Amino acid sequence: MGIKSESKMEVLFGLGGALFMAIMLPIMAAITPGYSPLTHTVSSLGEGQAKSLFSISFVVTGSLMIPFYIYLERELVNIKDNIRRLATGMSIFTSVCIALVGIIPDETYIEAFLIFHGFVAAFSFAGSSLYIVLYSVLMYYVPKSKMYEGPKFKKYLAFYGFFIGFLLIILLVTLNPLIEWILTMLIIIWIIITSIQCILYKFFKIPGMYYKKAQFPEALKLFEEAVEILDKLDIEDAPIKKTLKKNIKYIKNEIEKKPINSNSD
Repeated sequence: MGIKSESKMEVLFGLGGALFMAIMLPIMAAITPGYSPLTHTVSSLGEGQAKSLFSISFVVTGSLMIPFYIYLERELVNIKDNIRRLATGMSIFTSVCIALVGIIPDETYIEAFLIFHGFVAAFSFAGSSLYIVLYSVLMYYVPKSKMYEGPKFKKYLAFYGFFIGFLLIILLVTLNPLIEWILTMLIIIWIIITSIQCILYKFFKIPGMYYKKAQFPEALKLFEEAVEILDKLDIEDAPIKKTLKKNIKYIKNEIEKKPINSNSD
């Protein structure tokens, strides 16, 4: 069993790093003369006028990803721990590789640097795609885990992650620069969506939101009974009681807004 994350700041790093890279990549491509995603790889941005921005972007993004994935590892507990540990290890190592992609080459040892750069760049793409597939497996099993208490990731995000793995295979077969660019943007978007869902959970956590509307009356009854039991036990300030009351307030507000249809989702 893992340890639940209590800190809130790490969850912001993933969104910040992904947004930073999403902004910087088009800028670097725009200021590089003759550059086209149709014929040039992402790494080739580090060879032109934007090489300083390239270096800064990859170092910053790779560094910000590390605490985010440590946070994600502490949230995705009680599902499949072996996959979670593997995904975490791979995501952290990949983030280090992403940061190392931004190292400016030393002309004295250019051949050794090109080998090193080729390895970290290749692992940045392959590693990112693979750990996303692993995290997607965990997200797919979230609804099936009775002990899981973390963010309720939408199932479409898991299938999105599986598609990224499929696109990686196409890239390895074709080595097409455009496919590389598409894969890069899909990876960034996956991180942004995952970060946003984690932020909504971490800063605005109201578990009642995860109940279907048809379940509201039953859930309301269960929460109210739980509060009555805590009252009998003379427990006033327990965090669980505060959470239950938030659930009750949320569900009552939702019921008042719109009548519950027993056949609705």
